[in-house]
Amino acid sequence: MFDMWRLIFPIFGAILFGAHLYFWGNYLLLPIPVILLILLFIPFRPVCWIWEICLICFGIEWLISAYQLYLRRISAGMPFVLGTSILVACGILTIVTATVFFSRQIKNRYPLHV
Repeated sequence: MFDMWRLIFPIFGAILFGAHLYFWGNYLLLPIPVILLILLFIPFRPVCWIWEICLICFGIEWLISAYQLYLRRISAGMPFVLGTSILVACGILTIVTATVFFSRQIKNRYPLHV
């Protein structure tokens, strides 16, 4: 039986990244997490590969945003530790959630042939 709970973290990561894009004003990229959520219903292995690549890219974007926030706050003489650490944690957790797609249950749900 397929364990749907394994997909909760990637889904949550896509939703958080959509909020991240909205917060930073990247409205043109906002459909990417929505398209990924729709693709999750297609039982085909390349969907897992796309999700893995996107989650790693999302995590890198979180880390880049953390660095930009750090630079802005430090140049303004404002505290930076809390905001930067939250963004870094989100980036690392988003990258780690890409490992969900390596589990056997997920691979059985998304075969190479349709």
